[in-house]
Amino acid sequence: MVARELQSVSCSGLLDGVFVKPTLTPQRILIRAPNWVGDLVMATANFADLRRAYPDAHITVLLKPGRDKILEGSPDLDEIVFDRAGNSLRAMWALARELRRQAYDLTVLFPNSFRTALIAFLARVPRRAGYRRNLRSVLLTDGVKYDVENGKRVPMPMPLFYSKLCERLEVPFGDGRPRLFVSSDCEERATEVRRELGIADGEPLVGLNPGASFGASKLWPPEYFAAFGDAVTERWGLRTILFVGPGEESIGNAIAEGMKYPPINTSARPLPLDILKPFIRDLKLLVTTDTGPRQYAVAFDVPTLVVMGPTDPRYSGINLEKTEVVRHDVPCGPCHLKVCPLDHVCMRGISPEEMFTRLDELHARVGVF
Repeated sequence: MVARELQSVSCSGLLDGVFVKPTLTPQRILIRAPNWVGDLVMATANFADLRRAYPDAHITVLLKPGRDKILEGSPDLDEIVFDRAGNSLRAMWALARELRRQAYDLTVLFPNSFRTALIAFLARVPRRAGYRRNLRSVLLTDGVKYDVENGKRVPMPMPLFYSKLCERLEVPFGDGRPRLFVSSDCEERATEVRRELGIADGEPLVGLNPGASFGASKLWPPEYFAAFGDAVTERWGLRTILFVGPGEESIGNAIAEGMKYPPINTSARPLPLDILKPFIRDLKLLVTTDTGPRQYAVAFDVPTLVVMGPTDPRYSGINLEKTEVVRHDVPCGPCHLKVCPLDHVCMRGISPEEMFTRLDELHARVGVF
């Protein structure tokens, strides 16, 4: 699989020519990938379904810059290209023109935005599958309706949500499990990073993932993470490692400063998305908010304890064999707001002691340690 930049092209002449008649069996497929890390990881199950259905097709994935390392090494994809167009109409036209030159005969649009459908339409891909939404519907050839209840979209696990797009194309749904891969180069770089962090070869670790790029509403208080991490070390004798993303350094440092047993703190050097894969793969346990690394753990079959507040659990309620989700039903939730306008009771109401009790239940169920 290769990743490449699309060349910048002129927007003139974008609408000239005619559409190509769709082929019965697509030979060149363009997948517009989800934007959020967790959704992208979950969608890899659907990428695998498309590969099984069309083993001889050339499959390209179009995605936001920086997300390509998540998919590195995947046998389900042949090529990665980047969508850097933003919301500039001129840049979107330029991107569409370059995509048109690649002669794709099918595109599957995982995001629900008007923007992604417009680019596929302007790129003249003969078949364009996506969810119908407002004016976007007229841009699709294979539109799929939302499942609606009481006038609202019915929440469902994202692999099932995406599978309805694939089923519209007569692509059977597989096992719904995400697929991540680690290249040999990534393994070597991860080994070097472990040495720099003072991690012994084969040392068992418990991962703490306290951040959330979605917004502050998903965060569990740093003092709660600190207390929980100390309790794990006292009970099981294992070191903890703090996974801290860019911009989350203050959160990681607040947790580390509040712990009796110093964790391995990556705040000074946040791990890139590719190196994060082998680090999570080799954990004994991941304790996390409802964010992308949670889905990394699912892909690598790592026991996971999730503290969840503002998000609806039905969007990620799949592949829970080794996952324990800790959440409280509250009158104001699930709200899906980025910042809580109230007292954040959905997260603050979950104590470290409750999390530790649920860890015992997870250990009894799957043998974490």
